Amino acid sequence: MEYMSDWLPGKFHIIGDIHGCGGALNALLEKLRPDPGTDTLILLGDLFDRGPDSWEVLQTVKALARDFGERFALLRGNHEDYLLQPRLSFHQRMVWDRVGRQATVASFKRHREKMESSVPWLQEHCRMYFKAPAFQCVHAGLLVDPIEANDAHTLLHDHEIVLRNRYSGPLTITGHIALDEPTWFAGDGENYEKIPYGKWLELPSQGILCIDTGCGKGGRLTAMTVENSAFLLTGQAEA
Repeated sequence: MEYMSDWLPGKFHIIGDIHGCGGALNALLEKLRPDPGTDTLILLGDLFDRGPDSWEVLQTVKALARDFGERFALLRGNHEDYLLQPRLSFHQRMVWDRVGRQATVASFKRHREKMESSVPWLQEHCRMYFKAPAFQCVHAGLLVDPIEANDAHTLLHDHEIVLRNRYSGPLTITGHIALDEPTWFAGDGENYEKIPYGKWLELPSQGILCIDTGCGKGGRLTAMTVENSAFLLTGQAEA
């Protein structure tokens, strides 16, 4: 299911790119305390690579998926895409090695598993996008509306769309591009706003809000909680 407009009222918790940082994920969940009975949990993808705990992150995410059921959504990020594609080009494999594949290999090896063992579960649970009544989520970016009109490279891999600040459609929450602070881009090519943590603010109606803040690169893991027409950002430094 890609569009979920008929859910019971409750909070939406959206978590940015985790990148194998199990300690940061656990600490952030402790701060959020999402309720599987009333809340929706959305992960923007890139569970693996860079950080030391990709295997542990997967176990935590599997448990969350069981607990939240239909109220759980995992987006396919570019790092999941590298793993799930049946065949990678030489260039793609070089890029993947450069952005942290070996950390995931090592994490799974410590538990006597190969990272490929996660493929069936990821294939079953990953989706390309998520839509809610007041916002939508993709991993990387959008060029046009509706989401279905964008190709996989745009949704999963593009690094320029958000920074060009040209998307002014319905509010879209993204990860993928590691920023110093969560940032809202108005979509007019000019205006943007860095968003503070710990303060309830009115939810924008359009543009892109990127919540990837460099977890796995020495930054923070960021979550966005949406309730009615307001949102709150919560951050957790890497352990």
